[in-house]
Amino acid sequence: MKESKKEKGFSFWKVLIIGVLLRLVLMPVTLHPDILGHSFSAYFFAYEGKINLYDTLAELPQTHPLVKNFGVSDIFIYPPLTYFTLGLFRVIVKPFSDPNFVPFLMENLSQIHYRNDLFLNLFLFKFPYLFFDVGLAFLLAGLFDDLKKKNLAFALWIFNPVTIYATFMIGQLDLLPAFFSVLGIYLFKKEKFSWAAFSVGVAASFKMYPLFLLFPLAFLSNIKFSEKIKNLVFGVAPFIFFIAPFVNSPAFRAQVFSPKSQKMLFMGWPLSGAEVIYPFILGLSILCFSAYYSKKKSDLPVYFASALLLTFSVTHFHPQWFLWVTPFLIWELVENNFKNWFLTFTIFISWLVLTLMFEPSLSYGLFNPLWPDLDKAAGLSDLLGRYTNVFQFKSLVRSLFAGASLFYVVKLLWGGLKTNADN
Repeated sequence: MKESKKEKGFSFWKVLIIGVLLRLVLMPVTLHPDILGHSFSAYFFAYEGKINLYDTLAELPQTHPLVKNFGVSDIFIYPPLTYFTLGLFRVIVKPFSDPNFVPFLMENLSQIHYRNDLFLNLFLFKFPYLFFDVGLAFLLAGLFDDLKKKNLAFALWIFNPVTIYATFMIGQLDLLPAFFSVLGIYLFKKEKFSWAAFSVGVAASFKMYPLFLLFPLAFLSNIKFSEKIKNLVFGVAPFIFFIAPFVNSPAFRAQVFSPKSQKMLFMGWPLSGAEVIYPFILGLSILCFSAYYSKKKSDLPVYFASALLLTFSVTHFHPQWFLWVTPFLIWELVENNFKNWFLTFTIFISWLVLTLMFEPSLSYGLFNPLWPDLDKAAGLSDLLGRYTNVFQFKSLVRSLFAGASLFYVVKLLWGGLKTNADN
């Protein structure tokens, strides 16, 4: 027993320290423009005490530097809890930063690389994510009873490149809904079904995609139909709670429920001149009915992974979105002893190629704080376009991603793969 405890402490802490040091190195030297929108919202909350950021943005005069230099069409596009959290993050780090940094950016973005405190502010913007990142690693490890699997899941999360890239290089907030989604699975494992649904509802209050995950969670949780409905209500409740004060705001509705929030519905199979079948709704319905009716129940992370891979398969997704499914892919690799490693590898490589095909600001351009001329560098798509049809190439890669993802889903749910439910 003593040897086991020693192994556990060494394994976890060594991996954690190395992983955190890697993040600390990358945080101040990588910059993507998306982090500016987050910093603007945090500034209004932390320094001006603005709660309704949607109306605040809509009511800014045309002479305001934010309106004049950035516009107001798609800056604050997430549910309110996102901006409350980012604002709270900024309140916490206020003592360490110059209050004029963000106003300076609004007015003089082209001069950003001449600011001596750029590295410090990039570090401070990303620093609070460390706590959710480490917390998610422990939650993911907590889904396993076997010590070796705990250590492996923990290490895979700490060193997975998707989290490092999306959170600590780009500075995106997708880690927040991912954390509460995994917390939901952890609570589900403890048979706290209503609280599991509530946690997933909190995740949806940051980005709305976890709403799709509530149905398989509720349908798998209890035998009685009334209990399933109760869990659905518990899941929707936090989302409704956070948006309710803003639903009467036209600015809120225009920003949060814009076409960008409906990307998964862009693909439709025509039935007539006016009606279509949505592949996303079709696939999600099959998943939900499978969760409800299947006598052989798969594990909840399998359904979460399936719903998210389905989303990506029919959507022109942003690279950082892949973080949503990463913890569930790690769970599956560890749970099933890497039996599906080739499928996971194919999905990951497809994602990586597509990510490199985006503009340089999402790849090597992220290091522009160290080398400002990277902002002007040609993209990989531009270079590849000299020799081939780039859009056709990306379409082929997306098709491969979708094919591997859908086969993965079918194999996990209906292919006879052994899961915890069979033990």
